[in-house]
Amino acid sequence: MTEFIKIILFIINILFFICSLVFFIFGIYEQIMGAGGLERLLKRLNIPLSYNQFLFIGIMCLIIATTLHFIRGKLYGE
Repeated sequence: MTEFIKIILFIINILFFICSLVFFIFGIYEQIMGAGGLERLLKRLNIPLSYNQFLFIGIMCLIIATTLHFIRGKLYGE
């Protein structure tokens, strides 16, 4: 059972890390093109989020991925 939980936590951690990387790429684009450029890109990609919502979700994904990494380290000694 603990092996199953360990695998589930690892998969969730990977998913949130990939999500953080996607938001990081959009963040680099925002630094180059500005906030208005990112807003136009989001509209062009049909993503119904504002710049602030997008930034908040990206930061939350990063916090969750980091927290899960430390939890896995404490629970399983990795």
